[in-house]
Amino acid sequence: MDFPEILLILAVAFIFLGPERMMEVAVKLGEFLRKVRETWDELRYQLYMESINRKIMEESRQASTPETEGEQAQEVAQEDGTAGPSQDAPDGASEGTKKQAD
Repeated sequence: MDFPEILLILAVAFIFLGPERMMEVAVKLGEFLRKVRETWDELRYQLYMESINRKIMEESRQASTPETEGEQAQEVAQEDGTAGPSQDAPDGASEGTKKQAD
């Protein structure tokens, strides 16, 4: 809309509504536009927070998948040179097994 069109609309509204009623309509229109803007900002904020939460959930799922944990355990075992339980006891049994037998 161009400025002359807005002036024409305001002039017609002023003629039909009168000066007192015109002020009431302007106040109500301002309040309505403020509520619309607040609602729109809140909606945008909620969508933003939802997208952040979705990204966090995807990252946590990727970090805690069983395949990834299994691969990490294999990598650690290969680095240590042992693939089984620790052989702390001299008879070859693990420490936990020896304590249970005692």
